[in-house]
Amino acid sequence: MNWKDLRIDRIGMIQKCVAEFDIAALKFFGEIYEGDTIHYGGFKVKIYETSYNNDEAPGESGFTGYTNLKLVDSDGYPEGTTGYALTIEEALEKTVSNFLDLVEEFKEEKPNGLQKEDFIIVPYDEF
Repeated sequence: MNWKDLRIDRIGMIQKCVAEFDIAALKFFGEIYEGDTIHYGGFKVKIYETSYNNDEAPGESGFTGYTNLKLVDSDGYPEGTTGYALTIEEALEKTVSNFLDLVEEFKEEKPNGLQKEDFIIVPYDEF
């Protein structure tokens, strides 16, 4: 039996990690940070395949990407991005693009530019 065909009572969906990517973005972060120090030069993206655990949409699935590097919002909470798509590649592209856009938005809100404290790396097993 395929894992996507499982139907488990009280479970809404099941996700399986199907890909992990290391993204090198030194050029981007070099433009983002003020000064000569580049605190982060890259990040990881994990892609999960989702299977919705219901008979109304059997076999319906998609891919979602998450970043391990997140920005710390004004309340001190980590804020990251996701990317939803029908393929791994599209989910990767959307996740990376959404994250770069978010970093640029955060930079506009910081008159002194982004600093190391504005980012947090989520532990490997938590994203």
